Amino acid sequence: MARTARKKPAKTSRKVKPVSVIALCATAGFFLGFGLGALMNNVLLITVLGLLAGSATGYYFDRKNNIPYTRRKP
Repeated sequence: MARTARKKPAKTSRKVKPVSVIALCATAGFFLGFGLGALMNNVLLITVLGLLAGSATGYYFDRKNNIPYTRRKP
């Protein structure tokens, strides 16, 4: 038996594809806007503003993470 240490296999980094967060942010903005709108007695306007703010935030993060919104031709 050899007394040399066994070579450990090199760890391969797992490639995780970036995932779009625009749907999550838009949903959070909608519900936050709906809740704040009910408190402020102006549901429609505040809900739309929350939805727009959430969508803009999600779009910003997606652009930062290089998420394509179109299909790439093979």
